Amino acid sequence: MANSYNIPDKNEQKIRKRDKNCVYCHVKLKPYTRDKGTNKATIEHMNNDGPYDKEWNIAICCNSCNSRKGSMKLFDWFESPYCKKNNINKETVAPVIKGWLNSSSQNA
Repeated sequence: MANSYNIPDKNEQKIRKRDKNCVYCHVKLKPYTRDKGTNKATIEHMNNDGPYDKEWNIAICCNSCNSRKGSMKLFDWFESPYCKKNNINKETVAPVIKGWLNSSSQNA
């Protein structure tokens, strides 16, 4: 599976196996990035400054969450109207995001 971030295939496969639902809103994801719609699986970087190819900085989320988060830091995004409306916050996200927040809270 090719990706534009040079994520090693082994790591991308592991992440896609782990993240079957959006790590933020929990919608069931379509399995292929070429699918269309709001539940299209997209590669998410918790820290938008990189590194882009490291497993600990990558998760899979839906197109809606990824496009609305954009380049915002996670804690800032959690305060957005989108997150408030969809009950997305540090308590409701997937364990992989909680773990990243706990280890990287100064960068979130």
